[in-house]
Amino acid sequence: MLDEKAPVALYYQLKEILLEKIKNNEWPINGKIPTERELCEIFKVSRITVRQALYELEKEGYLYRKQGKGTFVTAPKIEQRLSSFYSFSEEIRKMGYTPSTQVVGFDLVTADDEVAKYLNIAKEVSVYSIRRLRLANQEPFAYEISFIPYELCPGLTSEEVATNGLYNSMRKYGIAPNKAIETFEAVAISSKDALYLQANKNSPGLLLNRVTYAEQIIIEYCRSIIRGDRYKYQIVLK
Repeated sequence: MLDEKAPVALYYQLKEILLEKIKNNEWPINGKIPTERELCEIFKVSRITVRQALYELEKEGYLYRKQGKGTFVTAPKIEQRLSSFYSFSEEIRKMGYTPSTQVVGFDLVTADDEVAKYLNIAKEVSVYSIRRLRLANQEPFAYEISFIPYELCPGLTSEEVATNGLYNSMRKYGIAPNKAIETFEAVAISSKDALYLQANKNSPGLLLNRVTYAEQIIIEYCRSIIRGDRYKYQIVLK
């Protein structure tokens, strides 16, 4: 129980107790926790103390609220270490999640100014536009659009990408990705992207722009919107 004589504030003591329940799975992921009134009764503290403890846990990403329904335990964020070339699916699997990908669009289009600049090709050259939804344990965390020069993989199909993954499909054409340059920036998720990601409009997200190489040849420009509440990056400095 809480100690009023301790030098640590009551709300902080309560926060640590509640956090322990979350980490020990006493309160399961996406499970509803007791109400503020119930917590007040359980721990014999004021509602102000309870609200402050819950606010801190929500701010740190351990809890989330549903209007009119209560407070729930947040699933832990997927953490991506940035130290070498990686595959989303392979990294998700290493973290103990089951990765999956849905191809939601596959078209042959002409490169606009932005795509041409990133791929270092002439404007209006034919490129594949491949839209994919990335999932971990069936929960979407990223929506991405990849642009691939058509001449690199003539005959590439949506079925190949859905079955084998994009990079494995490209290897059939003698293309082996080995380097990528990525840039990140914070964004508010648009209403269109929110539909794919099952997120709220204007909720925090990450915009990732990725240019992938096979030796010195640029083979892909990818634009990803990633849920900020479900994914985080860790940079390894050596």
